[in-house]
Amino acid sequence: MFRFSLSEFLDKFILLVAMVVFLLMGIMSIKSVKSLDTLSSQDMPMLSENKVDVEPFVVDRHIPKSISWAPPQPQSRGEDWVFDVFTPPVLYYNPASREFTVTSPEITNSKSKDPWKAFEIELVEVRQRPYRLQLVGYAGEEGNYMAYFEFLNTNELLLAKSGKMLVEAGVKVLSFEVKQMEVEQEGSMPVFEKVGVARLLDYETNEEVYLTNLETKMFSDLEAKVRSTENGDVYVVREGSQVELADSSYVIGALSDSPPEAMVTKISIDGGKRLSKLLKPSATDDLLNQGNQDQGTYSPFAIRPKIVSPKPNS
Repeated sequence: MFRFSLSEFLDKFILLVAMVVFLLMGIMSIKSVKSLDTLSSQDMPMLSENKVDVEPFVVDRHIPKSISWAPPQPQSRGEDWVFDVFTPPVLYYNPASREFTVTSPEITNSKSKDPWKAFEIELVEVRQRPYRLQLVGYAGEEGNYMAYFEFLNTNELLLAKSGKMLVEAGVKVLSFEVKQMEVEQEGSMPVFEKVGVARLLDYETNEEVYLTNLETKMFSDLEAKVRSTENGDVYVVREGSQVELADSSYVIGALSDSPPEAMVTKISIDGGKRLSKLLKPSATDDLLNQGNQDQGTYSPFAIRPKIVSPKPNS
């Protein structure tokens, strides 16, 4: 006997309705895709121009064809010291001149080297700058002493008593006296010696300067001796000094006494070329500068005993 079940009928009906709905949704989706393809194939804008209230404009953008880098400029050490940003520098050490270069020593020492790059001066030594007047001795008796001064600018020996003005040196001897002073000596007990003490008035600085015959009065700044390689002339120079030679001039830059060296810039006559080098004394000059000179040889570079400056007795 056939039995009718309501639950089974409802399940089949719901499944049928679902299938119909799914079929209708598929048909609508296909129609929507076709309508979009039709719009995209048309040349007319999707939005009418009369509905746009913004004034259209065209942007003219300049796009460079290539980026050009500025060529590298020579450094202060010389016209050969040119390095590209992306190129690692190649440096050489020249044991003859004891300095770094950008040119191989073999090329530098060859006969085909540029004569402009040759330096006609060499560094002899670098020292503390001595005061232009030095007390080197005295004679006479108390109340009537005659002081002996060495004027380093001309190497002249000047004689003066208290109250006399030395026009050449630009100073006035305010007083001169001989005192017993305790002098410290290395490796032994202090001893008392007679020391000549001159009190000067320096008209260049308007200051009083004390000199003794036991030590060289030195300044804290430096000076150097340079020598011409052509004729052997020696020049005493300071930072900023300029040495004029036949084919070029040399400007003295920074000085150092430890180690002794000087930065020197060579300038052509027309000023169009510059070449800088760090000069150092030769091995021979180094040995000569280390020796003690006789105290009787009065030289601005004479090495006199290093002692503690005694204070005049009041």
